[in-house]
Amino acid sequence: MQWTRYDDVDFMQADAHLHTVLQVAARFNFTVWLGLGTAGDYFAQMQQSPAERQRYFRQQLAYNLLQLNRLKKLNPVRASNFAGWYLPLELNDTDFLTAAQQAWLLDEIQLFLSSVAEPVAISTFSNGRLPSSAYLHVLQQLAGTGLHIWLQDDAGAQLMTPSQRQALLTALPCNFAVISEHFRPAVPGAESFQPRRATASEIALADTAIKPCHAKLVFSLRYLPAAATILALPGH
Repeated sequence: MQWTRYDDVDFMQADAHLHTVLQVAARFNFTVWLGLGTAGDYFAQMQQSPAERQRYFRQQLAYNLLQLNRLKKLNPVRASNFAGWYLPLELNDTDFLTAAQQAWLLDEIQLFLSSVAEPVAISTFSNGRLPSSAYLHVLQQLAGTGLHIWLQDDAGAQLMTPSQRQALLTALPCNFAVISEHFRPAVPGAESFQPRRATASEIALADTAIKPCHAKLVFSLRYLPAAATILALPGH
């Protein structure tokens, strides 16, 4: 479950549809990663100056710790089906480019994890600004804190060149999960990103770059027609 809160939308309020979804998941004995909260302007805020970006990111970690503790009191997923928490603060290689910024990030993540007993996962993606070896070094350091890393495969966002994508996925350690992006730009190269649903052949071709040793997730619901009336979100 990607989020339990998005801006002022509370998916855990008494009449929220998410309760039904979690009940169905329990009925089929699914294992659930339960997402925390995010803000609609998260990506815009993360484009600020390094000092403002750090202040904002620390604020978001504190907000998510509050959301986590609130969810623990609600106990929406039974213990036998609970995999862990998903921290929906997507990280990319342009957020923390320097060694000092990366060290700061590691310290903040470790501080957050010190307050959480259960597993925590986060998703990441690359803009192609760092070489794959340098980016993987940062991800390995994050994983060393105990954080579960889920890397978006860039098949849909297409922020990297094909050769950059292939190099990153080839070198990716097997203990990292891969998120297969099941969407594509409606108009490749357009200044404003408008997604469409990927075809089965496009997905199959892109997935050939993902080694079979990886746990795999799918990122698609936002771009399915069925989701259009549930939660309208701008492309980014």
